[in-house]
Amino acid sequence: MSLTPEQHATYARSGYLTVPAVFRQDELAAMRSAADEILELIVNSSLANGRHSGRLDLRDRDGEQIVRKIQPINDLSLVLAGASSDARFLTPLAELLGDEPVLMEEKLNYKQSLGAWYDTLSPRPDDTRFPIHNDWAYYKMNGYPSSVISSCILLDDCTPENGPLRFWPASHRHHLEHESVRLGLQVKEGLIDPDAWTPIIAEAGSVVYFSSLLVHASSPNETARPRRLMIYSHTPKRSGMPPDLRNGPMRLRESPHELAYLSALAKGELRPTYTAS
Repeated sequence: MSLTPEQHATYARSGYLTVPAVFRQDELAAMRSAADEILELIVNSSLANGRHSGRLDLRDRDGEQIVRKIQPINDLSLVLAGASSDARFLTPLAELLGDEPVLMEEKLNYKQSLGAWYDTLSPRPDDTRFPIHNDWAYYKMNGYPSSVISSCILLDDCTPENGPLRFWPASHRHHLEHESVRLGLQVKEGLIDPDAWTPIIAEAGSVVYFSSLLVHASSPNETARPRRLMIYSHTPKRSGMPPDLRNGPMRLRESPHELAYLSALAKGELRPTYTAS
């Protein structure tokens, strides 16, 4: 589970590191099933309650509803919460942080079509790409240090066609100023070469660690299959930041609606509308 000197050097030089085959195929199958269950819960509870869940980031791509991400998710799945505390995942992270990792944010990026149009939902009129940015541009607003490390567990193979992560190697050496755009925050024009990226092509079960200062983006998923990434961000314990500062309010707002849906489902008062598989 410990990283080699070469892996440490790669991370220091490039700002990111891919570790292959961390999770087994049976574990991946359980995580994909959990991803389907979460998607069904969030979509169906939204439809049943007549409101768009705050967890659900949905986009309208030429009349097709595409799930970009659901955030947060650890309170919705023991399987995915367990993955975030797995020693195979955390030991390299602790070495890179030089401290005990404290989970500060988690989300599941789907890039997945719902396969139908639901009028209750309110997709944004954008595609599923993520603009050129670094994570610290968001995290610094809450007082987090730039030493935060983000990471992702690949639930599906990442290929050139399905919207893989794009990294700008060595862009983590200093923070680049950002500006607001339609899709979020973006590195200001002229501060980085928009074509100098490297795609992260890797097999499911791999884990990618990257500095919160590393500039990255992703393109739309051009396939009919989902491209699911479990993305976590950890702050070093020495930062002294309070737990769940970023995701906690969303959990409190959304869980009563989800519980109301599940209660009605258990009582046989309604049936699910959407099925992920």
